[in-house]
Parts: sequence; C-alpha cells; structure tokens
Amino acid sequence: MSVPALNLQTKAATYVPGNGDYKSPTKAELEELADKLHDVGEKKAKKDDYDRRLESLVSEFLPTLSPQDRGRFIGTVMEKDKGALDSWLQKDRLDKLVDNGRLDDSDRKRLLDSVGRGFGDDHIPKDKAAEFVDTGRKPAPEPEPEAPKDDKPAEPPKDILNDGFREFGQDDRVVYDDIKNVSYPGEYKDGWLRFETKDGGKFAVDKASAPDVYALAERSYLDVGQQTIDNARERAKLDPTAKTDVFSLETSEEVDGHKLKVGDAAMKLMIDEIKGKKDLYDGSPQAEFLRMVEARSAVTNGKFVHPVYENRHINVGGRTKTETENLLKLEPADMKEMLDEGKINRRLDALMRDEQVSALYEKSLKEAVGKVPEEDRKSMADKLAKVVESPDYVQEIGKLPKWDQPRAQADVEDAVSQLGLLDPERAKSAGQTFAMNALARDIDAGLADGEFTPEADVDGVEAGLGAVTTAMEKAKLPVDLTEGVKEFLGKGGDDAKRDFAQVAKELRANGYAPEDIDKAFANVDFKSDRKDSIRGLIGQLDSSGLLPSVSGAIGIASTVRGLVNDGFGETPEEKLAVAGGIIGMVGSLPDAKKLLSNLGKGIDGSALDLLDVDKAVKENIGVETRYGNQAVSAIGDNVGAADIPPTDIANRDQIVEGIERTAGDPAQGNLSRISQSTLKVLSDYSGKAGGVLGVVTGGMGAAEAFKGDSSSAEKAEAVLNVVSGTLDLAPDVLKAGSRFVSAVGGQAAGAVAERVVGAITRGLGPVGMLLSVASELVSVFVNNAKDKKEASEQYDWFSKLGDDGVTQGDWNLKYDYAVTTLNSFGNARDYINNLRELRGADWGGRQAPGDRSIFDFHREEFADFKGKWEKDRGADTYVEFLDPDKRKADFKREKEHMDEVEEYMDKHPTYFPGYNDWVLEL
Repeated sequence: MSVPALNLQTKAATYVPGNGDYKSPTKAELEELADKLHDVGEKKAKKDDYDRRLESLVSEFLPTLSPQDRGRFIGTVMEKDKGALDSWLQKDRLDKLVDNGRLDDSDRKRLLDSVGRGFGDDHIPKDKAAEFVDTGRKPAPEPEPEAPKDDKPAEPPKDILNDGFREFGQDDRVVYDDIKNVSYPGEYKDGWLRFETKDGGKFAVDKASAPDVYALAERSYLDVGQQTIDNARERAKLDPTAKTDVFSLETSEEVDGHKLKVGDAAMKLMIDEIKGKKDLYDGSPQAEFLRMVEARSAVTNGKFVHPVYENRHINVGGRTKTETENLLKLEPADMKEMLDEGKINRRLDALMRDEQVSALYEKSLKEAVGKVPEEDRKSMADKLAKVVESPDYVQEIGKLPKWDQPRAQADVEDAVSQLGLLDPERAKSAGQTFAMNALARDIDAGLADGEFTPEADVDGVEAGLGAVTTAMEKAKLPVDLTEGVKEFLGKGGDDAKRDFAQVAKELRANGYAPEDIDKAFANVDFKSDRKDSIRGLIGQLDSSGLLPSVSGAIGIASTVRGLVNDGFGETPEEKLAVAGGIIGMVGSLPDAKKLLSNLGKGIDGSALDLLDVDKAVKENIGVETRYGNQAVSAIGDNVGAADIPPTDIANRDQIVEGIERTAGDPAQGNLSRISQSTLKVLSDYSGKAGGVLGVVTGGMGAAEAFKGDSSSAEKAEAVLNVVSGTLDLAPDVLKAGSRFVSAVGGQAAGAVAERVVGAITRGLGPVGMLLSVASELVSVFVNNAKDKKEASEQYDWFSKLGDDGVTQGDWNLKYDYAVTTLNSFGNARDYINNLRELRGADWGGRQAPGDRSIFDFHREEFADFKGKWEKDRGADTYVEFLDPDKRKADFKREKEHMDEVEEYMDKHPTYFPGYNDWVLEL
C-alpha cells in the first residue's frame, strides 16, 4: 500500500513540513483511515500479519499526517481496535522490527513521539500511553547519594516485586539448569536481577545477599544471548567467541597420557598444590575447597568407598574389629541422596572468592597458560586483540538495544581479561584503543541523535552564539548581529535556547538552503514564545555566512556537554576549545573516518574551523569545508587563544601521558591541547551520550562506577584509567584485592568477583568450571580416596562435609546402610545371627541399576534397616539389620523394570557368574 493511497483527505494534501496546503483530517476521516490500517496484514482463517500492520502504521500511515494529527490518529486506532495493545501495537514488536532492519530508529522515534503527543494532548489514556512512553512528569534529577560503606543487602526496588515476584530467600534453592528467564543487568535499580524457574518460581535476587544465585542468573542471561554477541562479531568480521577462548588451548600438562586444555590444566595444578601442602590444616579455606571439589566430583561421578562392618571377637572380651573390603563404587544417584548438591555449589562459589583460594587459582592459571606452545599463545592473542581493537565491533555494540548491552560488556571484559593472561601489555594497549574508539562512537552517536540533556542544549547554544559576539570586532561583522545575539542570550531564557538547539539540529540534518530553513522551523515544536526572534537570528547568521559553522559548533558543544556532569568551561571560548580539543583527539584516531561518520556527513568543515580543530584532523575525518569565511576564522582564532580549564585529579601527569600515547599522528601538532581537553571532559564523565564508553568500559574496571551508586569522581577515575591505559588490567586479573577485581565485582579487597571468575573460566562461573574439570579429571581429584586404608578416615570425610553444612539431613543413616550392604562378609563371625542367610544369598555388591539409588531401588530393605537403626543406633554391628528376604522382595517388585537381563549381566559392575546369579533368576 503506497503513501498516496492512504491520503483520504479530499481537500488537503499529504503532510509535508512547511507546506501550507495541508489540513487536519476530521475525526470521521481518521476513523476511516484506521479501518484502512486494520485491513493491512489481515488474513482469512489465519492469524493476521501483525508485523506488517505495525510496519505500515509507522512507515506509511504516520508520515502522511502532521505531528499533532499523528497523536490523534493513534488515539483513534486504540479506540477502534481494543485489542491492538495486546496483539500488533506493541513496543517489543516495534523494537523487533527495528532490530531486524524492517524499520529504522527514525521510524521508532516517529511512533514513540506520536504516542507521546497523543497522551500530552489527551487523545490517549495514560495507561495505554504507558505501554510505549514514560507518562510521568519527572523533576530535574537530583544528585545521586554516595554509596553506603557497608555490605548490608539493599532493599529490593518496588517495581521488581511486581507480577508475583518475591525476594530470593535463604531457604530457596536453585541450580543453573532450573533458570528459565532472566532480566538484563541494569533493568532494575541497584543491580538487582529477577528470574523465573522452569517450575514456575519467580524470584528477585541481589548480589549482596545471594552472590552465588546472582552469578548463576547473570550467567544464564549471558549464555542465552550468546548468539547475539556472535552475530555482532560476525557483522564486524570477527571470529565467534568459541574461537577466541584461551581456555580451549592445549597445554603440555598431561593426565594418563592425555594433554589437558588450559582450564583443566589450571584446576589440576591447583588441586595438586593443595594436596601437596604439608602445612594444610582442616579448617583452612584451601582444605575445605579440596573437600568441596571431591564432594562435587562425588555427586557428578560417584565415589569409591570401602565396605565396612563391625565384627565382634567374643574371645577378646567382646571387643569388635572393623572389617574393610576392596573398594566399590557408589553411583552419583547414591551420592546425591547423601550430599546436598546445591549447598556444595554455593560453598564452592564462596570459596572461589576467598583470598587464599583465588590467589592460588590465579597462580595455577598463569602456569597453565605458560604450558601452551608460544605459537598458539601468539595466535590467540592476535584474535583477542582484534576483537578489542575493532572499530567495527564498537559500532555494532552501539547498535545493540539496552537489554543486550551487558552481554557486550561481558564479551569485551572476557576478551581483555584473556588477552591479559597471554600478553599483559598488549591487553592494556588494546583496552585503551577500545575505550578511545568507544568515546569517538559516543560523540558521533550523540551528534546524530541530538537527544541531549536540557543543560547540554542550553550550554551548547550559549557557547556557540556567545563566541560569535566576542569576535565581532575582529570579524568586522554588522553590529546588529552582536546586539541580536546578546539580547537573545540575555533575555531568551532556557526554553528559547533549547528551541534554537532543535532548529540547529534540523539544519545540520537537512541543509542550509532557504527551503531547508523553512522546513526546520516547521518541524520544531517550539516550547518558547521566541520563534520569531529565533527566525530573525537564524537569518542574520545565514546572511553573515556563519549559520553552518555556528549550527555545527552548537551540535558538537552540546554533545560534549552531554558527556559531563557539570559543565566544561566558564567562557564560550573555553567551552568551544574543550569541544574542539576532544574532537581533535577522537578525530586523530586511525579509524576516525569510520567511527565519526555522522560528524563527517552532518558537519561542515567550517564548524571545526570555528572550534580551532587542526587541518590534519579534519582531513583524517574526511570533513569538507564549504562555508568558511573571515568571520569563522576570527572566531576560531579566539577559541584557539582560550586556555583549557585546569583539571586537578590524582595521577594527572601519568594519565595525560597515557592519553597522548593513544592520539594518532594528526593530533601531534596540537597534542597538549587535545590531551588536556580529553582529560577535562572525562574527569567529570557522566556516561550519557551514546553510552558505549560508559557501559562497556565497565568490563575493564568501570562497571561498579556506572551502577549509579558511586560518585562522579569514581566514575571519572574508572574511565580515565582505561582511556589512558593506566588501569592495572593484568597480569593479576584474578588476584584478590586488585583494582580490576574490586572494580568489577564491587567486593572488599579479600574477595574475587563471581563475574570475573565466570568470564575467565568460560562456563557457568566457578561451579560450572569445576563440574567440567571434575568430570574429566575425577581420577586426579579422588585418587587419594583409593589410598585410604582406615575406615575412620572414610567416615571422617563425610563427617567433615556434615560440619561444612553440605550433607543431607540423614547422611549418617545412609552412610551406615551403604557401607554395610556393599559387603560380602567373608570374615564375619558365626555368632552374627543372620550370617548364614546373608552368605546363602551370595550377599555383596551394589546390585542396583546405575541410575537408581540403592536407597530407592532397595526400598523395603532400606526402610527395614532404617527402622532398626533408629531404634538401636550404636549397636555392636549393623550386619544384623540387613534382611535378605526384604532384598528379594525389592527385586521382585522391580522385575518388570529389569528386562534387559543380558545388558545387566554384561555391564553391571557387581555381577559375577556363580556369585549373584540368583538376581537373574527372580
């Protein structure tokens, strides 16, 4: 359906800005238009094509109407189609169409503006408008309070507990595989996440109160969106994440003749060192960590134990002797009924954050990386550096919606961290390049969007116009221009200055011809009553040849002002000097032309001349000058003579030196001025503008600074340290208390952040890494169990896990049953009452399928044992608690479930011909 076909007005033309022939449609005409829209995408006996209908509304119907009538039309659509908001007219659907390329950002903005206008003009009810836009009337933002200095859990944000969600409690249990849907980090205040589980649970979790669960939820969010990151990488012509994984590299470390990969080798080396410590004591974090690894292995792979029973010696005063037999294996199903898998996971997470354990892991990780052949290390370092340094990837990250931005942050964090393991100095350099590329992209995006804060608009106009008045005498311009500017700046008010900024934005986008100026004024929704005076001032600037340069300067100054919290200079010349200086920095980068594409297309070179940007930088960006004149040169000379406002920060000289090292060759002629300007802006960095630097730099040390609970100084320090390359990214990326770990995790100096460990280990955080390693290297972890000769040591292992709080409540009953029922009782004395029955039944072995616990498979026998055990706990021997008839009854009950007799005979580890044939005869 074409646009002309949609114009139902017989007496008026389709809306064109500045065209006086347009007339607003009547309500009846809007209703007829709504019916036409509803026909789009309609299918008989099938679900309508909702995407096509929404696409048509945004790109075909709305452009035919004026901004005011668009709001009326949306209101009419909602009146006639009561189910629109529940079907095709949805914000998520709109975002999807933009993400898929069927619509662009200007289309999205058109619909959002239309809904906002409809609400503001009372054509759309508040509850319906709220589906798309924030309908609240917000006051000017107050300065954020300083973050609390203690680690007390924060109160959950009110909105996070809507829709049936509740705060995750101490008695709640969840593992990675339980998690279904997760909010994105940053969606809710103060770092809270909320997630749903597969069984319908709805939880809100805070890192301070449940760091392990928070880490699992965050990991799930990252894993679910992994394809999004790989797609962004593909568009940037980069390798997928699977091919930039340091932990997949093969080392020279071996187990049973097999070479291990970095992650497995690091864990083996760590375990070996802990086991080899002569001064290791049971209460130490490292000793507990080793127990938890063995426990984790037990519930994943099963555990070898010695069958044990007490054998009385009547001739020696009735004393008993502990009899042990050869090792037999309890399966994972058995171990999960004795050990609490969830508690083991949580305890492992906590131990990975302990300073002793984390320091040892970092040491082992470095050692494992050192065992990778040099050629492989270099090749992987090249791949990782390419990811971090890619200007195309920065551009792709900037295009991601806000719910995918944390995934990009994690990806950059991961790449820099891994690169730091391979080549610390290169990691610093790559991180610095990324940060500068991100800064350039943010400036360019801010300039293109023009969605600045009110303060940025006002400051940009005051800087751009104010600089004109100072240079009047040198430029020999008409006095009436000076007076007009002074009057406007002095009496116009902030609303008028914001109106001027919007006109300037339209001109930058569309041009400076007379008809372009007319369109600009038609497109702007003026908030002040100064439209005529603004029109006159624009005309004077135009006739003086200053309009393109001043309009461009206002846009750049507003963008730079949007990067800071509280101003960037006192005089107009100082403000423009700082703006020009930072453009000089990003414009000198090797990929400036690509990163600053909007600046190159939308800004005339005269604007950069007015900002005193060096000619070499202009050429590097690819900006052409068409409107330069004597006035522009005079203003630029004044700006060039202005001093850059001083900045007093810690490590100032070191940071300036680092910034200067990043600047490209075109900046060398004015390097000091450029670096000082960059320092001035980033020393008060707000993280607003386009957002890539603020959001993604978090992966290199600024994440905590941009969660909203830190001061401006902390944000600035985090960003400056990355931009200047002075942040200590490596080699101690995992060392407890390092700046990297503290910044990313927000933990005290003695803890390692789960996110860092999660990124480094490339799995489900520390628990996932241990699961993987334990599965492949169980012999490495539990060989010592096979060496234990004393039954007391075996029991002590379980008992200590009980003290650690990771056993099931009835573990000791099940332990006694398991080690007793595994016996063959070859050394048992005749006085044991039921010994003849046990031997006659060829007792011994596990005698249950591997996927069924013996406590479940032998239900009647175990229940009988349990009753006797509870009645006479501490008996001389538990052998007499066993009942062969109960066992036979269990097998008869299970007979129909054991029809794969041949497989059972071949594969069951406790089947021996002539030993327990009776099992197969039931």
